Amino acid sequence: MQTLKEEIKDRILAAALSEFEQYGYAQSSMRRIASSAGITTGNIYRYFKNKDDLFHAVLEPTYVQFIKYTMDIKKAIDGTNTIDAFETLNCIQLVDDTIVELLKESSIEIKILLTLSQGSAYEQAKQDLIEIVAQILEKVMLIAKDIPALHDPKDPLSIQMFATTLIEGICIILRDYEDGSTIKYLVDEQLYVFGEGFAKKLNR
Repeated sequence: MQTLKEEIKDRILAAALSEFEQYGYAQSSMRRIASSAGITTGNIYRYFKNKDDLFHAVLEPTYVQFIKYTMDIKKAIDGTNTIDAFETLNCIQLVDDTIVELLKESSIEIKILLTLSQGSAYEQAKQDLIEIVAQILEKVMLIAKDIPALHDPKDPLSIQMFATTLIEGICIILRDYEDGSTIKYLVDEQLYVFGEGFAKKLNR
């Protein structure tokens, strides 16, 4: 009996993953998920209290890994004391490596997390990543300019714009492409061009 229950739960999770990828959190339906899993709508609530609970079950492992990786990036940059402006690309590459590694482990989940979680408890994930990237870029700028704090009021605006544009670009790639090698190629290309541009800005 326990094996049967686990098999049904796994079917629900698989159906939910497909539903959330197709419709996003806000437009997903517990009725459709139950139908895809081959059970009644009432039966799905024996396994998950509501859509929030099911969404959490689908995304929580990926979210935990996502937070760990992004905090590892921040720690790596925080531990840096010297950097040449044209080594900025190496710092940006850490973001690339993180996204690619997450895609290897859970491509659909990271796509949902960053592009389809509006209205859920995870909707801040994309903004959290933007803020971490902004902190990285600020740290790189401070080190490259050898200053303790940013003085030009335009610099924080530029940093926020760069960080937002970078992550929004990655989200568009995740939204529009499914093939892993294509996604990696496009993310690599975007981060390369971005890193070169940011390095030139630092070297003005």
